[in-house]
Amino acid sequence: MSDLKLSICIPTYNRARYLETVLVHLQEVVAQLPFETEIIVSDNASDDNTLALLETSRALLPLTILKQSENIGAVPNMHAALRAAKGTYLVYLADDDRLRVEALQNAISMLDANPAASALYAPWQIKDLVGGHATRQFYRQPRNVTISQGNYSQLLEHIAEHKIYSEICILRREVFKALNPIANDIAFWAFTTPAEYLGAGDLIYAQDPFYCSISRHFVGDNRAQLGLSEAMTAWDTYRGGLEVLHGLALAHGGLTKPAMVAEFIRNHPLERMHTALKLRLQLGGDPLESYTLAARLRGVGLGSQLPAPMEQIRSTAALYFACVKLPETLRAESVTIIGNCPEDTLQQLAGITNLPVRRAQQANGIGARDVVLDFSCQDETLLEAARTSALAHVTDTQLQQKFA
Repeated sequence: MSDLKLSICIPTYNRARYLETVLVHLQEVVAQLPFETEIIVSDNASDDNTLALLETSRALLPLTILKQSENIGAVPNMHAALRAAKGTYLVYLADDDRLRVEALQNAISMLDANPAASALYAPWQIKDLVGGHATRQFYRQPRNVTISQGNYSQLLEHIAEHKIYSEICILRREVFKALNPIANDIAFWAFTTPAEYLGAGDLIYAQDPFYCSISRHFVGDNRAQLGLSEAMTAWDTYRGGLEVLHGLALAHGGLTKPAMVAEFIRNHPLERMHTALKLRLQLGGDPLESYTLAARLRGVGLGSQLPAPMEQIRSTAALYFACVKLPETLRAESVTIIGNCPEDTLQQLAGITNLPVRRAQQANGIGARDVVLDFSCQDETLLEAARTSALAHVTDTQLQQKFA
């Protein structure tokens, strides 16, 4: 196995439909690469036909199959595939993505030419297989760049200048096995992991993408992308990762563009927060979280740049709280409306919650398992019943105060 150059490492779980297309693609990749390559697939205890598919593929590919007896989690499964590899270099491949052979070969040649390099990073394309075209490329840089070992300032400045997320890479196996990088929720791994590798050797940032992230495989394939989910949640970890990298740069010295770096560290998380709010409003995220995110942006002076009017975000959050979150927390059985609530508003409320929504005209219409939503009710008998009999009595004034 001493001539084994590249290990393509694929963790998978219950995605045989997509994995099958990847294995067909890899037959072409292996046939075109001028060096010995292996493929490691770690199956995370799938209960679809993944294992049968892999067994069939043994005769067609230089394939090693790892079978987890139980689901061990995504990150441990990925590490299992990477640690089982025997090639000089390791490349992670998602079980639904693709590799660009010529660019991959060029990247390996760059690593061969620099034995001091621990890893090579590159941008990646987003590709629609149905349309047969790349829709965009995630970050661009004008040339290949090599960052010398321990030069954290150059790494940070390169990332800041080109808005790079260091996610797609080829690793030297000996470096990976020595460092065993593990992500956490405090600092984004795509900023901190390259810093770990830079402590062990040079880093190459290649200009040309060797990796394609597939947005759509088949007609009707509308799966949510992991990157989309991260974009709606990870802005604080982005800030954390940049701060870790900035701390390394300050400790080791050498920053030549401190103002540019400081501006990027300040503004990039805010840009991602704005994007997260926009996606949440478009895709129907939790209205309470959307309100909190909008309030944070308003708190740093960006209230005028919100992707929707604050009043709209506030009112949506208030109604969701009163009709969904509070009844769910209190295990209510219905939402009861008192006061001056127009019929169209009543219908809107009924569309928000899965519980029955009804009006109460008399005190005996308010039950012990109700959440009462009060639209400026003036009937003292109803108000007394709401205050003393219901699980909760929430007024429109209180909601306006709560979501100010």
